[in-house]
Amino acid sequence: MKRNILYILSLSVIFASCTKMLEEENKTKYSADYIYSTEGGLKLAVNAVYTLSRNYASDTENATVFALERGTDLAVTNGGTGNYFGIYDPNNLKPSSSQAAHMWKTMYQIIGKANEIIAAGEKLPQTDALKATIAEARCFRAQSYFLLYRTFDRIWLNTEPTTWQNVDEPKTYRAATTAEVLNLLYSDLDYAIENLGWQSVEPGRFNQAVARHIKAKAALWIKDWDEALEQVDEIDKSGFYDLIDLDAVFNAGDLNHREALMVQQWSKNPGGNLSTGTPMGSYFAAYFIASYRQEIGGTAEYACSYENWGYTYGRCLPNPYLFSLYNQAKDKRYNSFYIHRYKNTTDKAIAYGSVTVQPGDYFPLYKNGTKNRLVYPGCTKYGDIWTRNPSEPRGYKDVILYRLAETYIIGAEAALMKGNQVLAKQYFNETWKRAGNDEFTGTLTIKDIIDEQARELSFEGDRWYFLKRLGILISQVSNYAGDPEISNSTTGRTNLPANPHFIRWPIPETEIINMGAENFPQNPGYN
Repeated sequence: MKRNILYILSLSVIFASCTKMLEEENKTKYSADYIYSTEGGLKLAVNAVYTLSRNYASDTENATVFALERGTDLAVTNGGTGNYFGIYDPNNLKPSSSQAAHMWKTMYQIIGKANEIIAAGEKLPQTDALKATIAEARCFRAQSYFLLYRTFDRIWLNTEPTTWQNVDEPKTYRAATTAEVLNLLYSDLDYAIENLGWQSVEPGRFNQAVARHIKAKAALWIKDWDEALEQVDEIDKSGFYDLIDLDAVFNAGDLNHREALMVQQWSKNPGGNLSTGTPMGSYFAAYFIASYRQEIGGTAEYACSYENWGYTYGRCLPNPYLFSLYNQAKDKRYNSFYIHRYKNTTDKAIAYGSVTVQPGDYFPLYKNGTKNRLVYPGCTKYGDIWTRNPSEPRGYKDVILYRLAETYIIGAEAALMKGNQVLAKQYFNETWKRAGNDEFTGTLTIKDIIDEQARELSFEGDRWYFLKRLGILISQVSNYAGDPEISNSTTGRTNLPANPHFIRWPIPETEIINMGAENFPQNPGYN
């Protein structure tokens, strides 16, 4: 998939409604009729949804994919686009937020295309290949609705495709119940489990393991511990996935290994991001490592080096609370997942406050007695020295979307909630011992799960939702967010308790207008 992404990106199937656009002459060799009436056409359509999903992750204007990482108990949020999500700024976190609009719009675009693929596929002769394509579309729909539900709480459920017959018909808008959302997720994922193999034919595609993993995560939201445990057990005993050496989990450009259930593929090939021209990579590599280069030479190419992980922005950094959770002498994740200091890689001495940093020496964290954000520790999970030049902002390294380590942590929590200490510790010890710690033999508690989730899965996109689901987002942010020595990074500690409605995002104001406030009121606390 990574090297074959010349998908039909210019087709109207990606963006256009199914009204007048479908009546116009198609300038490509693929007609709309071919796309929606043949097995091969639907495969092309689902390929294009993968590209749309990757385009969401590469967004430059809104940085939506990073917004919630900045507002957890583990982060020092550090300026730039979307920083107000990290400090819970009431002046900006409102219905006009571009991040809220971008997530809502893009997820419903994906859902709309999935609905069209599913409906069209159901009308064709049912082959195994077609069922797999429909299953992928249903995974996209489930994944998108799950993201929307966890972020906004109140969402509109729609499973009907948009056609030229119904495009102008009035819609009935109302907020779906939790039961309705989870029933749809379960149904879509059950279909995928039945019709997808354990591993994808091509890297980067949905497979049975991913469907089971998402279903296990969804089950936690309704305390369906048995369902979560069943899915974790099926993945664990499948024989297709294993935890690998810790230093190999993230340290490559190609991350399609046995721990990764699903990996988002990135490539410099044309067609990578809704364009047949030069594709845009992602900013993952630059986002989570401090902007050390500004102490060396700003944007100059010589200021960036592979040794310091290349060009960086330093928008979201690991805080002292996160580091306090590790046994720093024993837990290998403390060094494998983070960079703790940066080197003067030039051949000249650099004045640094009251001291001078010689070539080959490291910059002290404190500059003139104050912690310096520019050389603050960073997370290297997305660090990229394989697919980009040292001075290149964007990277093309794969991004792991789901991995077995999280599956085991889900299993540990579900088993704990069921009162099964033996099974809970079995799953807990998978990641705990892999990191170099002695086997955990005591009584496992939810605090142990909360801390291990942080140690293993920091900055992988789920911490905000994890804390919200447990009902501890406000208390954790109030107690631990930011760094007390960097005052601007701790604003969220007071802003979130003062604005408890920030545990959910505002529904975009344009969507409230479109749906009608009388049908779909704004989330409580926002106006």
